[in-house]
Amino acid sequence: MPEFPGEEPDNSAPLQVSEDTVEDDISSRAGNIVVPNLGTEVISDVTSSSGPVKLEDLQRILSNIEPGDSTRDPDAGLGLGDILKPDLIMPLIETLPVEERLTSYLPEGQWMPEDILELLQSPPFCQQVDSFTYVLKTGQIDLSQFGVDPSKYKYTVLSFLEALEDSVSKIPEDSRQDDQKLQSRSCNENDPMDESR
Repeated sequence: MPEFPGEEPDNSAPLQVSEDTVEDDISSRAGNIVVPNLGTEVISDVTSSSGPVKLEDLQRILSNIEPGDSTRDPDAGLGLGDILKPDLIMPLIETLPVEERLTSYLPEGQWMPEDILELLQSPPFCQQVDSFTYVLKTGQIDLSQFGVDPSKYKYTVLSFLEALEDSVSKIPEDSRQDDQKLQSRSCNENDPMDESR
């Protein structure tokens, strides 16, 4: 016991507890343990305001609960990270002019296909892709900002990609090239880190 208020007790002396106290504590706890009988007695004790719950009522309630999209929709589990894998992206980079289209969105410098793949596999990029997938699947994103009518598509990755494809296919090719040039110019002209000026 400490001699002065606020002083910590001396921890060098062993704490002594009588066996009677420990046994009393254990026996009092054991008296509070209630093991429910999981047989028919428990089921018969469950009642609602109109009487006991019947099997038909429970089945009706369970049948009215709609499963989440992940059980109904086979592509609901698909994430953008599942699509942006090197074995799926490399053939696109090698055969399509993807590099030219991506360079306006990437930091300045020489970007080889391997560099783009390395970027796609970097932890910060993967984290952002996972975050975007999450807000997409949970409906926490306004699809109209991507030119997508939310009433026509589900909040799944596949549906989102189809919607983007539909919205891009409606835009004439000339307009897309003009937009890309504007984007490229606006990115480079307003960049305070641009040392070329």
